[in-house]
Amino acid sequence: MKRWIKRGLLLAVLVIGKVLQLSAQSEVTVWMNSGAIQTYYLTENDRMYFEDNEKLVIEIGLYTKETHTIPLDDIRKITCSELDGTVEDSNQPLAIFPNPVHETLTFRNLNNKETIHIYAIDGRLVKTVEAVGNQPIDISDLGIGLFLVKT
Repeated sequence: MKRWIKRGLLLAVLVIGKVLQLSAQSEVTVWMNSGAIQTYYLTENDRMYFEDNEKLVIEIGLYTKETHTIPLDDIRKITCSELDGTVEDSNQPLAIFPNPVHETLTFRNLNNKETIHIYAIDGRLVKTVEAVGNQPIDISDLGIGLFLVKT
């Protein structure tokens, strides 16, 4: 993995029950190292997952599967946003920054006290913290890699 990633490329926070479980319609945007931007619109019938810690796989379509495979070395940033549905008690979208993160991770527009779960790319839970407001979270104890964040 390239050294510029530092502490890890964090995926967008999915404000739903399970990591990478998509709601009625979600927009997944992939920023490439080349400067290209690819956007995918996924429903609950579509899948997005990481294969062999080497590539991102996006499968679209229930009956006619359209598969997009992107090597992780080619990806600079990935974000996911919910297009159809509700976010409880919030007029402002939840945001995390910086991305990539080096020492501390900051959340904007958290409602009250939130439990934050950070998962390694292989699905292992590596850290759980309680966050309040815009309080930064120290992640300097995590190694270099890709991580998923769940609220």
